[in-house]
Amino acid sequence: MNLSNDNKQTRASHRRKRQPVSCQHCRHSKLRCDRQQPCTSCKRRGHESSCSFQPNSGISPSSNNVTRARPRTVGSAATGAQSPVVEPVRNANTPPVLQPELVSDKNQAPPDSDWAAVLERPAPEYDVAAVPDTLSPFSVGRGLSLREILEILPPRSWCDFLVSHFFTHIAALFPILHGPTFQMQYAGFMQNPYEGDLSWLALLFSICSLVLYTMDPNDPKLKGLWPKRSNNPAQELVCLSRRLQQTAMACLSKDQFFIRHKLSTLEALLMVIYNLSHNESVDQGWALLGMALNIGIALRCNVDSQHLSPIETERRRRCWAGLLSLHTYQSILFRDVDMSFLLNIKTTMPADVNDSDITESGISPPSNSHKPTQMSVMISKVRLFRLSTEICHHISGPSRLDPVLSNFDAAIAVEQKHWDDTFLSTQGSPSILDCSYAHWCILQTYAYHLYLLLHRPFHHSQKPCFKPSSRERCIASAATLISIHRQLYEAPLLRNYLFLLNGVTSLKALHAAVALDSCLLDMPEGFDAAPYREELENLLSRMQEFSTRSSVCAKGCRILRHLQARAGSGNRRPQPIDAETQMEGTFEDWTDVREWLDADFINWNLDGTLNLLEFAA
Repeated sequence: MNLSNDNKQTRASHRRKRQPVSCQHCRHSKLRCDRQQPCTSCKRRGHESSCSFQPNSGISPSSNNVTRARPRTVGSAATGAQSPVVEPVRNANTPPVLQPELVSDKNQAPPDSDWAAVLERPAPEYDVAAVPDTLSPFSVGRGLSLREILEILPPRSWCDFLVSHFFTHIAALFPILHGPTFQMQYAGFMQNPYEGDLSWLALLFSICSLVLYTMDPNDPKLKGLWPKRSNNPAQELVCLSRRLQQTAMACLSKDQFFIRHKLSTLEALLMVIYNLSHNESVDQGWALLGMALNIGIALRCNVDSQHLSPIETERRRRCWAGLLSLHTYQSILFRDVDMSFLLNIKTTMPADVNDSDITESGISPPSNSHKPTQMSVMISKVRLFRLSTEICHHISGPSRLDPVLSNFDAAIAVEQKHWDDTFLSTQGSPSILDCSYAHWCILQTYAYHLYLLLHRPFHHSQKPCFKPSSRERCIASAATLISIHRQLYEAPLLRNYLFLLNGVTSLKALHAAVALDSCLLDMPEGFDAAPYREELENLLSRMQEFSTRSSVCAKGCRILRHLQARAGSGNRRPQPIDAETQMEGTFEDWTDVREWLDADFINWNLDGTLNLLEFAA
């Protein structure tokens, strides 16, 4: 008995004691804490003197109860109103000093529990890089009057520019809006802004916020947007973008979107979620996505009605397609919910035509059938949703070790061939006449991400199901995904899509980097890893540049620095006693997106081998 306790204490001594992320008041009230002393929330609530990050002394170790999360059912996923399930769950007043003992208990759990734990999304409580409450799009604060809301909106000339930029460069990536309809709504609003639809106004705010976030802060086109330029235009641009996003949520709240739904409510909500996914973090839009799904069902967007005009029918179909594409982010990056239930909802997809082909009298075929339409990317994303849902359902169940991967590999290759035919020139080269090549690159990131997920169980030689071809596939897919990330950063032809590196695309590249490093550490002596290591170093440099604007890149830098340091020290993982059990619980499980986003959970032991992930409990 004494020997066992000594062993536990010895293991605990090597682990870093993580300080509480939030002060006691913020943890108790479930508020976002900026970790100042005293923090902003305590100042606002008059608790400056009692703002403390030390745990309550009256809590005994016996009060620390760890609750294992149960698998989510289809019903809870469909409602989306519940908070994301996080395992393990920590009592808000539990002292962090108890973590090592709980980690030891976890290490004794069966592999299946580890597999369930590593596929969960980040817990909001541990988002140490969160911006202060005043910049959060969900901290709507007191109710704003319509006059106050309109005063926040940029001047008419700037709104014209931002909306035009959106429909020119961004709308094709998420075409839930019918351009001519939006233009009529916009003109009507500008003529009489005080009589406008608040939910539509939320849509306008979200579009302006998204466009500002996508632009280079030193772009001369932004000159004059601020009365006085600051010494930090990048931070100023981010603050303004977040303020507009926050006001979009204030508009929805003022319009009582929790209980009153119309199509503009759904359009605004989808645009807010898309904005969060690409400029903040995918997991932040999860609760809103559940609400949007239920609103879409309530508005019967998945059911055609004979009483609607062709334009109104297509607007609803596009919103439903947008819902599916946003669920694709959730399914391939977190996969803690089986999205298969959405495949069972029968619906008609939007027509693969341009906005000008849709009129009140009907839908005409596109004038040029050999060119991609404004809906081509969305149609491809919907096909991707169906394929990714099937693949993620496969790899999250007992069939994930089925060695027959050829069917899924072939299905991904079919989609890639379809993209080649649609978005590349007849010679197979990038088109310089439009944005088709950018769209091709974006879609390819999904394909190579799916290859990584599909072949992960077979990539390591220490696993009994090891397949050399899967390791080769992982290396090639990871390298290609990182290469696309580099192209989006370097190629002038793709300059308008640099903003994608703030969110989802960098998260995929980070996944690829961890996968590539895992494979390189397993390669036999004599393998030339230098070109791949150089790509990882360049990826770190790019993420460092974006770290001031992107929480994903800021946290990803810490992971990449560790990979770089470990490669430089020549550390290799020792042979585990039980390969299958150990490999399921270590950093080799590079599908653990939660750990990348919550890097404080990990004890980086650079002097020796990499410790097991410390799941905070």
